[in-house]
Amino acid sequence: MLKELDKKLEIVNQSEDNQDELMSDLIAIITSFCSRIYGLRRSKRKIEKIIAELKDNGE
Repeated sequence: MLKELDKKLEIVNQSEDNQDELMSDLIAIITSFCSRIYGLRRSKRKIEKIIAELKDNGE
């Protein structure tokens, strides 16, 4: 398919050690999960604060 479109696919891997690449990927995954967890906590706290303010204003 690429040949029909006159395109080339060039793969560049600058990592000489596959372990470095694996560790980098693992750290990226852990960072992503942590940011999701903290984001969910932050949004939950924000929602609880809004609900508390609405209750206070309603009384």
